[in-house]
Amino acid sequence: MPRLLVIAGTDCSGGAGLTRDTTVASAFGVEVAPVVTVVTAQTNAQFVDQQAVAAPVVLRQLDAAAQSGALDAVKIGALGTTETAQAVAEWLAERSIPTVMDPVLKSSSGGALIRGGLPGDLLAQVDLLTPNLPEAAALTGQALAADTDAMARQAGQMQSMGIGAVLIKGGHGLGAQSVDHLYHRGQRRAFEAPRLRVTRRGTGCTLATAIACHLIQGAALDDACGKAKLFVQDWLVHSSDQACSRATRGR
Repeated sequence: MPRLLVIAGTDCSGGAGLTRDTTVASAFGVEVAPVVTVVTAQTNAQFVDQQAVAAPVVLRQLDAAAQSGALDAVKIGALGTTETAQAVAEWLAERSIPTVMDPVLKSSSGGALIRGGLPGDLLAQVDLLTPNLPEAAALTGQALAADTDAMARQAGQMQSMGIGAVLIKGGHGLGAQSVDHLYHRGQRRAFEAPRLRVTRRGTGCTLATAIACHLIQGAALDDACGKAKLFVQDWLVHSSDQACSRATRGR
């Protein structure tokens, strides 16, 4: 069975983090090698507390995961501290593993998930970065992108840090369509899906993990991004259907 190394935090609500990553990977028949970076206490509505795992402990987890079997890809989520991010960067620099990073700067329930920012050494090891619009703005120090020209400038700035490709997600945008923009090798490709009136935590985890799984299965990057967006859309549609069903039963 192919193995995906997931470097991320725990979420006791089960809505995001390593739990969500493992659920998605299992749907693709991919085994997860989990490396815990930060332990959080949160619900779907509130961020309560967190405790970062010390960088040396994260490194020992990484080494043990690698010794336990071949790693076909890496997915990075919340890292907790800059020290851990730097340690992960140095560990990845000694290997050649396709790496997808969801730059989780804060939880959707409100808590900051990294102290000190993301070091350039780490970003230079990333083959695909998947920021949403607020994350892209934060990483580049620019205002929230209001159009594709601004997105292209932000993507270019992020790629100048050494990132192979950038997928700017449109979930925080406006309009009837939710559009993700992939910037890779001087080209832009857009992936559209109807904007749904449903909100779920863990969409960023789901998308990045699904992309990594498609890459493991041999898909090209643009194809992997497109298929992963459809996977997320299907998950959201069925979540909405389940919510409607529960509401009907409760009448």
